[in-house]
Amino acid sequence: MQQIEQIVESLRDEGFRITPQRIAIVDYLLKTEDHPSADLIHKIIRKRYPMVSLSTVYKTLELLKEKKLVNEMDVEGEARFDAHTDEHINLVCMNCGKIDDVDEDSLKEIQVKAARKSKYLILKSNFELSGYCSNCKSKFQG
Repeated sequence: MQQIEQIVESLRDEGFRITPQRIAIVDYLLKTEDHPSADLIHKIIRKRYPMVSLSTVYKTLELLKEKKLVNEMDVEGEARFDAHTDEHINLVCMNCGKIDDVDEDSLKEIQVKAARKSKYLILKSNFELSGYCSNCKSKFQG
């Protein structure tokens, strides 16, 4: 995973304005293990920068997505963001919406098998498993 300094330097080199709010958004995304929504990011960042707008958060997230520094995923109609851009598996709780990352070597095996069978050149993968997290599963086990 990239460090805040690398990301800031990369954006600066490409001519993007580097504001304290942008740095705070990137820093939060890099440090959280959650997959927050733009609203949650806004709520967190506003504690330190009360004047930051939701529009600034969205624009920053769009820039980070465009530069492939964050991934966006849809969870029950809500966009959630992940700075863990390496290939991995997302485990999504169908009850509470919690998302956990699992670095999985077998993901490479799945890609190789799929490429071989389909004759595709696979460049990127997103892999998501849905179920119930450890806190929610007891509610659904019979």
